[in-house]
Amino acid sequence: MAGTARRWAARISGVGAASAMIFGGTTGTSFAIENPPTVNISVNFGVVATTHPDTVGCNGYKVVGTGTAGGAPVNGATWAQDEVACTATVPGKYDIKGTATLTESDGDKLFISYELSAPLSSDTMVYPSGTFKILRGEGNFEDSTGSGTMNAKVNLLDHAHASATLTGYIRKYWQI
Repeated sequence: MAGTARRWAARISGVGAASAMIFGGTTGTSFAIENPPTVNISVNFGVVATTHPDTVGCNGYKVVGTGTAGGAPVNGATWAQDEVACTATVPGKYDIKGTATLTESDGDKLFISYELSAPLSSDTMVYPSGTFKILRGEGNFEDSTGSGTMNAKVNLLDHAHASATLTGYIRKYWQI
C-alpha cells in the first residue's frame, strides 16, 4: 500500500510539473544566448584636444575625434567621439571617459560609452585600455545592448592618426 501511495504521489507531482511547464510557459524566464553575436570593430580617427577647464579636479583635456570604423557588426561606419582625459583623478594615470557614435551609411547607429586608463609617462605613445558599453542603437541596431574591451593607440605628437579596437558582444532584445 505504501508503494502504491508513493507511485501516485510521484505521478501527481509529474503531472503538476508538466502542467506548470505547458500552462506557465516561459513567464519570467530569460534565456542566455550561448554564442551572442560578436563585436570586433577597428577604428581609425583623428582628434582635437583642448585643455579641460577644471585644472584642479581633472587637469587634463577635452578630446573630440572623428574617423572611420569597420568590422562586426558595423562596416564602413563613421566614428564620432567626445571624451575627457584627466590626469588628476587617478594618480599616475590618464583617466579617460567618453562616448562615441558609430553611424553606418544607411543611418543605422550605435551609441557607446567607454572608460579607459593609461599610465602617465614621458613617452609620446599612449596605449589606453579599458571597457566599452553599448548604450543603445537606432535603425537596425535599435534595442541593442552589449559590452567588451577597448584598446587604443595614440601618438601624442600626431593627433591625426589614432586607432582603437573594440572586442566584445552585442545583443538585441529580440535575441533574448
